Amino acid sequence: MPGTSDREGIREAWDIYKKHTLSTSIINEMVIRDNELTFVTQEHGEIPVTENYGYGLYYHDCRYLSGFLIRLMDTPPTRVLSSDEKGFRSTLMVTNPEMKDCTGTTVPKETLLGTIATVIPGCIRQSHTIRNFNTFPVSLNLTFEFDADFADMFTIRGIYPPTAAKVLPVRYDGKSLYFSYEGEDKLCRNTIITFEPSPTRVKEKVCTFELKIAPHDLQTVNVEISVKEIRPGQEPERPVKNPDQRMNQIMRSYVATLECCDYIPTSNNIFNSILSRSLADLKMMRMSLKGHEFHSAGVPWYDALFGRDSIISALQILPLEAGLAKSTLLVNAKYQSNRLDDWRDQEPGKMLHELRLGELANLNLIPQTPYYGTVDTTPLFLILLIEYVNWTGDIELVKQLEGNVDQALKWIDIYANTEGNGFTYYAVKSPLGIYNHGWKDSPDSISRSDGTLAKQPIAVAEVQGYVYMAKRGLAPLLRQLGRKSDASRLEKEAGELKERFNRHFWMKDRKFFAQALDAEGVCDVISSNPAQCLWTGIIDQKYVKYLVDRIFRNDMFTEWGIRTLSSKERRYNPLGYHNGTVWPHDNSIITMGLRKYGFINEMSLLFTGMYEASRAFEGYRLPECFAGLARSEYGIPVKYPVACSPQAWASGTIPFMLTACLGIAPDALNNRLIINKPHLPSWLDNVQFNNVKVGNTLTDLNFRRMEEDTLVNVSKKSGDINVLIEY
Repeated sequence: MPGTSDREGIREAWDIYKKHTLSTSIINEMVIRDNELTFVTQEHGEIPVTENYGYGLYYHDCRYLSGFLIRLMDTPPTRVLSSDEKGFRSTLMVTNPEMKDCTGTTVPKETLLGTIATVIPGCIRQSHTIRNFNTFPVSLNLTFEFDADFADMFTIRGIYPPTAAKVLPVRYDGKSLYFSYEGEDKLCRNTIITFEPSPTRVKEKVCTFELKIAPHDLQTVNVEISVKEIRPGQEPERPVKNPDQRMNQIMRSYVATLECCDYIPTSNNIFNSILSRSLADLKMMRMSLKGHEFHSAGVPWYDALFGRDSIISALQILPLEAGLAKSTLLVNAKYQSNRLDDWRDQEPGKMLHELRLGELANLNLIPQTPYYGTVDTTPLFLILLIEYVNWTGDIELVKQLEGNVDQALKWIDIYANTEGNGFTYYAVKSPLGIYNHGWKDSPDSISRSDGTLAKQPIAVAEVQGYVYMAKRGLAPLLRQLGRKSDASRLEKEAGELKERFNRHFWMKDRKFFAQALDAEGVCDVISSNPAQCLWTGIIDQKYVKYLVDRIFRNDMFTEWGIRTLSSKERRYNPLGYHNGTVWPHDNSIITMGLRKYGFINEMSLLFTGMYEASRAFEGYRLPECFAGLARSEYGIPVKYPVACSPQAWASGTIPFMLTACLGIAPDALNNRLIINKPHLPSWLDNVQFNNVKVGNTLTDLNFRRMEEDTLVNVSKKSGDINVLIEY
């Protein structure tokens, strides 16, 4: 833990830091990823040696490659095509400008075609092939320049200064180029770059190949970039031990993802591609800890275990993959706190916010080891368990996690109830902690209509809904365990919380719910926070229409989605991280809430907006967030410069919205599958949802739009389950 003077200086830097990164832009990046290894480049496949922003090759929160340039005769090639849509593989096609070759011969532009094929089976494997379409031979220099700064992610983001450790001089042994770094945490980190064939010459970080290519012939150079960590007295740690075997596993996994998409064919080919991209990205975002898989939060900034993000993304795809929800629950349970520690904002029963594995974390210079500054992960953990059991009927997991459930409830009732009024609050204690502990966790995200910021302790609206939903949903599960009195107590507490919430958060003058309560009263801005409460069911029926009407006014609805903050509020900024942007995952939760309260047309409107936004983004990939600018003004969604893309809960948005529109509600404990008022939007005529698994039964469902109605047919059913269709 840093000393007092160090903490004060870092705290000042942390306060200045208003957004999630100081990097200028990573728009149009290419990303390929495998488990804990992530490769982020510019769209032409390079990593700038200077001003490299967030580009690089990452492993365990360390950047193992911070520069990667490709040159033909000292000239950048011209990009023709780039694609990373398979997640584990990227393809780049380039051509030449007019240039002189090594013999002085003029090579006309666009007569050489280069293909760079990259895969990531626990290392980077690239094949650089150059074809000569001239009628004469071409002699040229293909040059690679590399760099490795081994910077910690928190240094790259501008949050924490670099340590005093130094990168060792680069060395070349005739076959491979070696970059090494001896960290202050006693780990030696290495980047090894191997070539086939060997370079003609190597000068420090620059490797040059002299190629002679006959007319209509080709030459290929293969490059492999691998990373390893060496702990004192231990075997070197690599992302994988056998890249060839890992490549086969990746291919099988990708095929399985495509087969999963085959379970949900629709009449709209573009939507099929969007759904396929979403599921492929979620597959790519998987990583594992303590033997359990989960989704990494987002690339590149949040490529780690985040409790909130892993839980929400698992919730979003429960109809497709319940097994991931189980493993996500188990890994979060492993890190549930059992003690008090202000450095980590840690309290007994609380679920983690973030776990980092880099040098700064190893030195305990940052609290993310793990860090517990989150108010919503704990109730969301309970909600995921409830929803998982609704789909699977797996009451054995409830028994296994019973102690975790009890500790989570204890944290909600004791440690989070700091004001003694039954609401769930947060207040930062760590000197390097995050000020806001909800999903809107930037320092200026919770405010009042006069522009002043909320003062701690703070109780944000949506978290009260999460707690309500958790307590109501746990009651029947506790009855299954024979704990009838505890179940009744939770139902009573949930009812009291609902009444209390609607009394204290409702703003009579604005006919809307407050964003939060804080130490000085009500945070009275119009925001998306209370809209998430629709999903939880905490909103009284008498207030629902006011809320729904309000979020679809022009100051909140951009026609792509709901803004995080009304454009009429003082702190509104269409590019403010949580103060005016549109977040896909936020809209997906609101969509599910609209479904629950029967606002079918509004639900369809949000689904349509996000579908059309997906169409506009490259590769049909929804980013973490995008600008809150109105569609009527700009026609296309405007990118947020440093949005994570891919990002797990953004990738889960389209599957979750589809589930909402289909009206699928499982009840495995009672052997039922309920289809409630299904509604397909105008651009989707037919959806075939095969192998819907509830408990141990599989059902094939066909949804067909007939003018304004959507009809459902149970085309196949294996097992004895009651399918109830409600129109």
